[in-house]
Amino acid sequence: MNKSAIAVARQLLASNEGGLEELRLRAFSNDEDAHDGITIERLRAEFISDVASMQSELSASFGEPSRAGTDDDQDIPLCGVFRFAVWRIEGRALYVAAAHEDRECPILLMLGITSR
Repeated sequence: MNKSAIAVARQLLASNEGGLEELRLRAFSNDEDAHDGITIERLRAEFISDVASMQSELSASFGEPSRAGTDDDQDIPLCGVFRFAVWRIEGRALYVAAAHEDRECPILLMLGITSR
């Protein structure tokens, strides 16, 4: 993760539109890697830790999230979310989420804002 969650969040909040920023992506180079359960679980644990770090960083500036969890959320336009936190700011939802839609798809750490 090279990007500061606070800097990205402030940039997204300054926009009048929604937005989505990739903070980390882990693609699989072949089918064998994509179907290696041990590797998948290790990577999921890393991404869960990343969400916890981002949640802590964002909470320092925006307060505690309005909700957090381990499943999909109506404010997060991603499939396969397995960890998230959402803050309500000025009528919009700021979120950090880890997602893995399917074995062949990359694992993502995303920061976004919706107009809901």
